[in-house]
Amino acid sequence: MTTAVYQDQEVRLPHQDQEVRLPNVNPAKLNGRIDALDGNRLHGWIWDEARPDQAVAVKLYCDGKLALEAKADQSRIDLRRNGIGDGKHAFSMELDEKLVAARNRLRVVGVSPETGAELDLRLPAPDELAAEAAIAVPLARFFDKVEVLIALNRRGQLAQKELNEKLDRIAARLEENHALAEATKAEAESQSEIMRRIAELDVFQLRFDGTLRGFDERLQAIRKEARAPLRQVTVILGFLSALAAAMSFVTLAVTLWGG
Repeated sequence: MTTAVYQDQEVRLPHQDQEVRLPNVNPAKLNGRIDALDGNRLHGWIWDEARPDQAVAVKLYCDGKLALEAKADQSRIDLRRNGIGDGKHAFSMELDEKLVAARNRLRVVGVSPETGAELDLRLPAPDELAAEAAIAVPLARFFDKVEVLIALNRRGQLAQKELNEKLDRIAARLEENHALAEATKAEAESQSEIMRRIAELDVFQLRFDGTLRGFDERLQAIRKEARAPLRQVTVILGFLSALAAAMSFVTLAVTLWGG
């Protein structure tokens, strides 16, 4: 270890044969390709497997000079089908006639925006592109059918979920109706018990009224029976009073006569 003085401070420098440790940076894992050059449109895809959320920069060089630049941030269904992140790693460039004419002198490079790592994207030959297209067409149709089946499966799952929710709501309503029916039954039984007791009260009232009528008739009979002796006593008392008056008159007559 050697030392050096920088602005009155001692700085330790490593030996030439000693490794210099750099900050720990996750290395880029670039993967991609150029799909085709259709007319004047160049398109392909590239992504960083270590950083799937970052869009990789794509640079087009012609004779070593930068001609065009783009970002691989376009969405493609086939990329998502094949597990290329979320499928948003496609790019396209519009080439002018000069660039199209210089096809053999073009170079396409993908550059990681964080690490600066580069990946050369080879432009396939026309016959290679034709062979890939012959395979890609039926393969694309197959994946289209798979997409339709997946969509139908998702719709079926959603429909089943909605059906389960409806069944749960119906079951809840049935439970509420059952509880309401039980409450109605209990209320009906309570009303029946009340009506039975009211009927018993009516019978008791009829019996009580009959008892009162009998008691009233008995009182009237007692009154009639009580009135007959009183009349007899009155007659006797009147007779006795008349007899006493007559005796008094006789006594007074005898007295006067004797006097």
